[in-house]
Formats: sequence, C-alpha cells, structure tokens
Amino acid sequence: MQPNVVPRSDLTQLLGQNLLEGQALTVSHEYGLMATPGARTYESREHGVSVAVDEYDRVTRVVLHFDDRTGFRPFRGVIPGRGGTIGRRTSLWAALGRPTRSTDPDRAQHGGAADEWAFPWFVMHAQYAPDGEHLLGLVLAR
Repeated sequence: MQPNVVPRSDLTQLLGQNLLEGQALTVSHEYGLMATPGARTYESREHGVSVAVDEYDRVTRVVLHFDDRTGFRPFRGVIPGRGGTIGRRTSLWAALGRPTRSTDPDRAQHGGAADEWAFPWFVMHAQYAPDGEHLLGLVLAR
C-alpha cells in the first residue's frame, strides 16, 4: 500500500443500503459525509467522496474524486474491486484486467477516455484526464 493511502471501509457496501441506518450510517460517519442542501447527495470534500441517494435514502451511486479541481481533495483509499491504490489507467488495467467497456479519446468525438468494469455486486466507471492516463473519478453503482 502506498504511504498516502488511508485504509477505510469499502464504499461499495453502501450501494442499495439506507445511508441513515445500520452499517451504512457507520460508514457515513467514518467518511464524514454531510448532506448537501437542496439535493439528494451527501459529500465529504475532505475525503474525496460524494454519495447520491434516492427518495428513501438508499444509496444509488458513490463517486470517488481523484482530481482536486472539483473542490474535493483526491480520494486516498483503496480502489474497489481490488483495483489497487494508484489512480492511473495502466494501474487499473493491471490490477483489474481488461474492462467490460472502454473508450479511447483518440477515437471518440466527445468526452475523454473511460473504462467500465462489471463486478457481481456493482459496476465501476472510470473517467480519465485528457491525457487518457490519470484518473479523474470513479463512479460506483449497482
């Protein structure tokens, strides 16, 4: 594990759970998630995490931010799915294997490079910087 990586609970365990109950509430406190006024989201800019919930407070999406230009500090945890700790495309491919879906910025007319891995309990979508290598964010969903 890299020295700047902080071990914390796996955020994929929040997916589909009521954020205000049981283990999900414990994980929410661990990351310091705070409700965003006027939205169905919770965020911790300090830990680089935002969470979307439905009208029943069930978690529908978790976003791990790796680029501080969005006002979040970069996420410093372990990447889900045994993805390692390095926020680079080559590192993710080495750790997770070939993605289920992938886009190449040199061939796409819009957007940058992106990859998606389907796991039995969640899907992870990676979005990369214009260089096609540095991770900007990961979206975790069911």
